[in-house]
Amino acid sequence: MRHSISSGMLALGALLAAPAAAQDDAIVVESPLMHPAAGLMNDHMHEGGELMLGLRFERMHFGGTNRSGSDPISDADVVAAGYTVRTQSMTMDMVMFDLMYAPNDNLTFMVMPHYMWHRMTMLGIDPAGGMGGGHGGHGGGHGLPFGETHEHGTEGFGDTLVSASYRLARKPGFGAHATLGLWVPTGSVSKKNADGSFVHYGMQPGGGTWDLEPSVTVTGRAGAIGLGAQASYRWRTEAHNASGFAFGDKARVTGWVSTLLDGDVGATARLEYVHEGQVQGHYNGPHNHDAPPDRQENYGGDTVSAGFGLNWLLPVGGPRRPQLSGELSVPLHQDLNGIQAPQDWRFTLGISQTF
Repeated sequence: MRHSISSGMLALGALLAAPAAAQDDAIVVESPLMHPAAGLMNDHMHEGGELMLGLRFERMHFGGTNRSGSDPISDADVVAAGYTVRTQSMTMDMVMFDLMYAPNDNLTFMVMPHYMWHRMTMLGIDPAGGMGGGHGGHGGGHGLPFGETHEHGTEGFGDTLVSASYRLARKPGFGAHATLGLWVPTGSVSKKNADGSFVHYGMQPGGGTWDLEPSVTVTGRAGAIGLGAQASYRWRTEAHNASGFAFGDKARVTGWVSTLLDGDVGATARLEYVHEGQVQGHYNGPHNHDAPPDRQENYGGDTVSAGFGLNWLLPVGGPRRPQLSGELSVPLHQDLNGIQAPQDWRFTLGISQTF
């Protein structure tokens, strides 16, 4: 983990040096068409007095053959590990409202509440019947007969991100800023199944802990080509929430290249590495142990993804036109803790207006 973070910081240092050669160009670094398209937070700042309102929708889909580490794992091996049910597919939808305000050129504040939907389909995989009790459940067993599926879901407000970004550098062709984010535990961590048992850890809309997320972002531009990188770390400051558990810390390093296609459209390509720790603690009420997502060791891991996006200034309004942004991200490599359904793709679509 320390090696991964160190590698990311070295990559940031390389990008800090690279744009310096472009300082003779009279360039506005933070052209919105060259920001990462929709899928990244705290990637830009605003001019003093500017207000931005935005709305984003994100969908993530997981499914297919489950994995242990980076390798597929057969249903027979999942049963041998003590489970009677596995995840067949899961969709997570999230709507985020962006509110950004810059009291001056060097400081930008952001508030981002979330609303989330989780939908999961489980598959019975135990030929012996598998009617509950895998891995020694603590009440509320929901085992399934072999080959049968069960769909269930949750929804609710997620946690709210409040952040402040401070400008570290601003020169022609180069910019840098640092951000300190605070995740406020506004989301529920007590969603339950119809039988009164807790849902899978990953289906709770919130995290239930106060989290700090510092990040550093650098950007550069030479002509119609832009470069950028960001490193962040989400630290769960509490060992457990009101329901007895805490999600793992999350480190993220991403870098992107962008280009202007014309005066109204920009394209971006992005690589991202994410490391997330496993769930800590344990539910403090009735819950299941029949399926991998019922157990805390089957969360987190390492993922490398590639994202491709577009930013478009819509042909409406005056000189400050609204911007539509979209990004499709697909995993290139996944090394998952325990047994999990791998991520298939992530799509983010956003619209924003600066005043």
